[in-house]
Amino acid sequence: MALDKDILGQALYNALVDYNNKTSDVIGDIETARLAFCKAMANEIINHFKTYSTLNIPGSGLLAPSGGGAVTGASVTGTIN
Repeated sequence: MALDKDILGQALYNALVDYNNKTSDVIGDIETARLAFCKAMANEIINHFKTYSTLNIPGSGLLAPSGGGAVTGASVTGTIN
């Protein structure tokens, strides 16, 4: 599935609502609370990329010359972390 503004928007909205629904007794130091909120937002964005992004790597992969010789090229596999 491709990146989706509606899914990401809802996740960011939920993080915002969670922050806004806290009382000053729970929040404590405002700078600590702001940092926690920004980290929650960043976490939602990172998770969205990890879950919904697709990485396409062009190329032919590894090639062996028909007359013999060293294998050349690049083969890349992996995930977005």
